[in-house]
Amino acid sequence: MKYITEVQVRQITKELLMKEYCHPKQFLDSCNLCPYYGKRWSCPPGIPDTLCYLEPYSHAFLVAVKVFYPDEVRKMTISEQEAEKIREESYEVVKKKLLLALLNLEQEVPGGKCLGAGKCILCDRCTREEGSPCRYPEKRRYSITGFGFDFSKILQELFEIPLLWSSDGLPEYDVAVAALFYE
Repeated sequence: MKYITEVQVRQITKELLMKEYCHPKQFLDSCNLCPYYGKRWSCPPGIPDTLCYLEPYSHAFLVAVKVFYPDEVRKMTISEQEAEKIREESYEVVKKKLLLALLNLEQEVPGGKCLGAGKCILCDRCTREEGSPCRYPEKRRYSITGFGFDFSKILQELFEIPLLWSSDGLPEYDVAVAALFYE
């Protein structure tokens, strides 16, 4: 499937990010409604406390990747099942590439640690659903949204990207946001 991506990066202090964009209690209900709640090691419940986990860091690079869907694909996508299939072949592929790129950057940034865009996608089926330990605990990164960061507000205020929804197929684009924290 053909698609186009656009990447934007913003640097921000952890202090400002936490003050303006992190509200775990406010977003806990959203996590509870997610179909991956309790099914991915990267997602609630049971992930570390945001403040404790990010305590060693002073700054972050936020990375937003827009995945644009061609008009002809959007026009042919009439059901939610078709839209999800297209997202698996595009948006989810981009999210995995983003996570792998940030994992590589961690090696270049002393003390760096990334947060992924949504659920972990390193495995086709997470071992958490079987009650088994993570296959790749050294690569597992927690979800930026699972830590209570306001995805929509980050997109609007820091990237000037409106969040789009579509009740009948695909929106013009989807956006993935991840972060690389550093000292």
